[in-house]
This record gives sequence, C-alpha cells and structure tokens, in this order.
Amino acid sequence: MKQVKNKLLMAATAIVLLSSCQKEQNLKNETFETSIASSSAVQKSKYNTFNGDEIIVGNGYAHTFVTQSHTGVPKELGIVFTDEALSGLPTTNAPYVLDFHPKALESTPFKHLAMGWSANGHPLPGGAFIPSHFDIRFFMMSLEDRLAIPAPPAPSILLLPPAGFMPANYIADAAIPQLGVHWAPNNFTSGSTINHTLILGSYNGSFTFVSPIVTRTTLASGVSVSLPYAQPQYFAQHGYYPTKYNIYEDDKNRHYVTLSDFVWR
Repeated sequence: MKQVKNKLLMAATAIVLLSSCQKEQNLKNETFETSIASSSAVQKSKYNTFNGDEIIVGNGYAHTFVTQSHTGVPKELGIVFTDEALSGLPTTNAPYVLDFHPKALESTPFKHLAMGWSANGHPLPGGAFIPSHFDIRFFMMSLEDRLAIPAPPAPSILLLPPAGFMPANYIADAAIPQLGVHWAPNNFTSGSTINHTLILGSYNGSFTFVSPIVTRTTLASGVSVSLPYAQPQYFAQHGYYPTKYNIYEDDKNRHYVTLSDFVWR
C-alpha cells in the first residue's frame, strides 16, 4: 500500500513539474513574441531627418529638410527659418534658391526649392490680395531647367497640362519666366485678404511645382496650420506626392513651412 502511495505521489509531482515547465516555456514564448512585436513597432515608427545647406535670409538663416522612414518613405519635406530670418528682409522682391538633401531627391519628386520674398504682396485671382509673403515653391525640375523657362508669349510656357493633370478647382493665372504658369484655387473672394494658401505650377504641359505661400506676419505669429489641398486626377510619373501643407513654430522659435502626408501615385 505504501508503495502505491509513493508512486501516486511521484506521478503527481511529475505532473506539477511538467505543468510548471510548460507555463514557464509559454511565458518565455509570449515574452519573445511581445519583444518581436515591440521591436517591429519601433522599426516602423523610426524616422530620420536630413537637412540641406543653410542660406542667409533676412537677419537669420533658413534650410530645407526631409524626414523619412528607415525604408525611405517620406513623411515631411520643408523649409525651416530661424526667428531672425523674419526680420531685416529686403524692401524689394528677392529670390532665394535652396537645395534639398540627396535623401529628399531619392524619396520625393522634388529637385530644389525656389523661394520668393514678395515685399509688397500682390493680387490673387478673384480680386483677393496677399500682403508681404514668402512663395515657397517645391520644384519637380532641376534648377538649370527651371532657369531656362522663357517669358510669354513663348509657346512652351503657355502650353497647359491636359485635363486631369491639375486639380479641377484650380485655374491658370500668371505665366512668369524662370518659374512657369501659376495655378490658384478658384474660390478667392473679391476684396478679401489671404494670409496663406497653396499655389501649383506648370510648364510646357507638365505639373512642375507645389507652393505654399504664407505672409511674414502669419509665419512670425507662430500659428499652426495643417491643411489638405486639392489633388490632380492623374500624375505623369510614379512617386510619393504630398497631400497637405503645414505652417508651425517649434519650441526654439524656428518657423516651418512644409509638405506632408505623402501618398504613392
């Protein structure tokens, strides 16, 4: 009888030990799987920022940047102004050229940034007006090709893209040498003052630039703006294209104008 009890006790102990080992192994597996999932989430959320060279603007500096995933998917592309850059600006219109980091050239369709300082502002279609502002043109063509854009009435500058290659609610406006045709939203109200909007551009039948424009006062105010803008129905080349423009200030009083929410086309 004693031997039977001993055998039962040994069997029960073995079952407990086996169950304990299985629980421990399951816990290890669960921990390992959680670790893999966490690592994967970290990798997915990892972004790197690459800066272009600084240039002098006003009493300060500006440079471009691109933020993209470790796999090269763009998250945000834009320009950063130091706070001092918004003072000491010229009293006449002034052009600036900024390069993008090579990473931006790889992950987006944009080749360089052509920024214009409009000292006295200008009218917009529909009778609206925008005061002193920056035209921040993200160009999808090289600097050399852009500077070769002729003045009207050259046929190449006046040739518009086919239907569907520009948003339906945008209308062709001024044709400017070395920049191309500017397209503006058709919803401006006569007599209104515009603080920021988004302009598009074309040349020789192709969509060539995306341009947030923002007044110096709005940029200096630190206001935050993040707005989607109308998209063409068709795109001539595959790539990641932005769908929002943004204006904001960081905790170091640096001012940003950017494109974001890139979508593969």
